[in-house]
Amino acid sequence: MRHKTFLLSFLLACFLPGNLLAQEEKARTRIEIRQADKGIYIAKLKKTRLLGNVVLEHEGALMYCDSAWRFDESNTAQAFSNVRINQGDTLFLWGDYLEYDGNTRLAVVTGDSVRLKDPKVELTTTQINLDRNTDIAYYTTGGRIVNDENLLVSQAGYYNTASKVFVFQKDVVLTNPRYVIESDTLRYNSNTRFAYFEGPTDITSDSSFIYTTDGQYNTALDIAQFRKNTFLYNNNKILTGDSLYYEKNDDFGEVFGNLVLIDTADHYVITGNYGQYTGATDSAFVTLEPVYSILDNDDTLHVHGDTLLSSNRLDSLGEEYRQLRIFHQVRFFKKDLQGACDSLTYATSDSIFRMFYKPVTWNDSTQITGDTILMTIRNEKLDSLKVFGNAFIISIVDSLKYNQVKGRNMFGRFSGNELKRVFVNGNGQSLYYARQEDKSYIGMNRSISSNIIIKFKNKQVDQIGFLKKPEATLYPLKDVTPDMTELEGFFTRFEERPTQKADIFK
Repeated sequence: MRHKTFLLSFLLACFLPGNLLAQEEKARTRIEIRQADKGIYIAKLKKTRLLGNVVLEHEGALMYCDSAWRFDESNTAQAFSNVRINQGDTLFLWGDYLEYDGNTRLAVVTGDSVRLKDPKVELTTTQINLDRNTDIAYYTTGGRIVNDENLLVSQAGYYNTASKVFVFQKDVVLTNPRYVIESDTLRYNSNTRFAYFEGPTDITSDSSFIYTTDGQYNTALDIAQFRKNTFLYNNNKILTGDSLYYEKNDDFGEVFGNLVLIDTADHYVITGNYGQYTGATDSAFVTLEPVYSILDNDDTLHVHGDTLLSSNRLDSLGEEYRQLRIFHQVRFFKKDLQGACDSLTYATSDSIFRMFYKPVTWNDSTQITGDTILMTIRNEKLDSLKVFGNAFIISIVDSLKYNQVKGRNMFGRFSGNELKRVFVNGNGQSLYYARQEDKSYIGMNRSISSNIIIKFKNKQVDQIGFLKKPEATLYPLKDVTPDMTELEGFFTRFEERPTQKADIFK
């Protein structure tokens, strides 16, 4: 027993050297006998045997028991059965056996159920070491602490009875009606009801799971701040980042640095360097290089802009759907489709991307522009395209030649993520370099027809058909002048095109 007392003294001396040495330098008073039904003094051994309703006192602490030994030379005492220590009116300690050293002011209490209680907490274990110099109680035999609605167990720990701070180690579990915290090392302040995590920590509730290796949790307000290796799982969503702030009652999270939000049900990922997430509305606000990625085993679509908003909404039938809004300098990349615009929206109810203000898309060698562009996704693949107002298609023939089609509106269809057919509705015009089967040029055809159909093959314009008789002229290439090679409104934007995911940030 004494080697444990010595070990505790040594550890505390390492952590609190100035305070402990000052205490050791102070002269100690002897342990006084305040009461006993019977006392026997053995002069030869300089010790006293006390029996019945024993009360010992030492520097403000009262020690109660059924029987005891007091040793004069060593200024120590041993107490047996119904042991209780009162330190003022705030600290009480119960057990079956006590060893107390009046010189070091160290008490070791053991028993089947050793209890330490103050106005804030109650600790139960089988052995408690109490250092009255530092007001620290220490245990290594497994403990159980009750504080209001919190129950905390661990294999080892110590409690500062003055500051009301616990430090728990090994198999730490804090149980609250709303959650369970499991940690390697946990500090808990019973005054503030803050828990501080050091090492791998799990926080589990009915609706969420949090993992971290460094952070703090306000158990009274259910507010957490995590700083390292943190992720939160909630309703099929995983949220992680360098630093994460979380309010459980409002299901609100704030992430700083390397944000990643994964939706395992709807198969999308949001990344950025700052974001907010509200579980009640299932909404996210992300900025600082945000990216929205629709997962596809073959080809994931990545969308970037200055600001990203994602939220759950209700349609006219009361059905939930997700709406994505991205504002300013929007660019997206997919291996077989790229695009840019100022702002973009996407709704899972109709799987349509809506592009506004100078929108443009590129599909292989083809560029499509207009006032507004709508793209529909079906089964994670491109399905259809709609262009409203000033619709214009430019397809590269070679470095000097471009096939062109323009009109009021356009409607296109995709197959296997490739643009296969486009219908031009209203004010249709075309400029097309006609070729023979051997790929040699016949000439340049310019035509006007209100409605035009364009068919693509091998990602190139293959045929142009006119639903109404066109006004058409075929010019031999030798007669084509530079001013004839562009329809009105012609403007190439291929230099803006992202050729890889990293380019969407340029």
